[in-house]
Amino acid sequence: MVWADDADFPDWDMDTLFDEPADGGEEKSLGESTARGNVPSALVRPMGFSIDASYYFHGGIAPGWNPAPWHGDSAANDDTFSNVIGLGMATGIGLDFRISDVLRVKNIINFSYPGFILSVDEFFFDYSIKNAVFIRAGKYGHNWGISPNFPFSNLLARVPDGSVGDAIMLKADIPIGIGGIQVLALTRSKDAEPTLKEVGYGAKYNLAFPWIDIDMGAFYLEAMPLRGFLSLKKTFWETEVYAEGMTSVQHPAGDEDTWGNWEFSANLGLVQNFFAAKLTVNAEVFYNGEGETLWFRPKTVLQEADTPPFIGGWNTALNLRFKPGWFKDLRFGLQFLYAFQENTAQLVPALTFNPLPHMAMSLAVPMALGSKEGTYYSHNADTKNRPFSIVLVVSISGGRSFGF
Repeated sequence: MVWADDADFPDWDMDTLFDEPADGGEEKSLGESTARGNVPSALVRPMGFSIDASYYFHGGIAPGWNPAPWHGDSAANDDTFSNVIGLGMATGIGLDFRISDVLRVKNIINFSYPGFILSVDEFFFDYSIKNAVFIRAGKYGHNWGISPNFPFSNLLARVPDGSVGDAIMLKADIPIGIGGIQVLALTRSKDAEPTLKEVGYGAKYNLAFPWIDIDMGAFYLEAMPLRGFLSLKKTFWETEVYAEGMTSVQHPAGDEDTWGNWEFSANLGLVQNFFAAKLTVNAEVFYNGEGETLWFRPKTVLQEADTPPFIGGWNTALNLRFKPGWFKDLRFGLQFLYAFQENTAQLVPALTFNPLPHMAMSLAVPMALGSKEGTYYSHNADTKNRPFSIVLVVSISGGRSFGF
């Protein structure tokens, strides 16, 4: 059993199709996880250090149309077609020092093209107090919730406006019996001295029973409503079922002394493997009672950091992943998202295979269907936000690790 935020749920984004290991690395399927205890393993290992170096090169071509060919006579207007050629290179160096049995420091520095930009992906320390309180502070990724399609319960990623910024976070984990408490504070301000209004506060409680995993928490930032969530996950035979609920409440306009405007959101999803885990199916239905709100999506190999919106009302998702186990680790994937309220949909069929060691070739066809006024038409999976495109990418990647 693991906590919801540690579950190995892939994002099911188009970007993940290009993040697969090209050297035949082992890949976990949706819903598969590794158990851990209440004590973070990073803090109970002996003293030492490790150095990790990773390299990634890709080139691709992506012809696309805006508007889509099925909306008007696109062929009559040359401005509707664009052909994007993409080139990218990146290297990452990670240093992980375990200074003592209570202090660990880690940082990952990336250097990437275009722009030859030097960036810090992770920079944090872990500190153990009496082997009872485990503190992590700095810049790192951390998520709440379960859904791989609609991360509405990942309250740490919710943002009040379109501003983009990585989180600087301080959190403390306190194991209690079969569960534990987590408290944290985070800010996305780019100022070295953020104001109290720019700092959000949250707490989460975990319980892991043999028959169910339970996760509940709340988060508040002054510029956003107060939100609380509850996540449940259970395996019935070979089917993993998850359900989440979230409520939000905020001050009425002009009244800072009272709370009102309660809104509710919830989802229900399942994950099922077939044919010895060669086929994985994920289906989910999600009701968004808050209407259009934003969440922060960090930078990926193909897309810059962004703040996509949740779509109000009823939403559905269907994801298929098929690994037949032959011909160069060939993998097929399909994602279909549909929002009833706007009659808007996103469909992404794709395939990936590894023709040579360290090499991956990927083909995806992201397309927006339904209403031309829908959110998926104007905010879609294409790297240039076009409602229909064909993406072909060839990548070379690899890495080595050294430790003492």
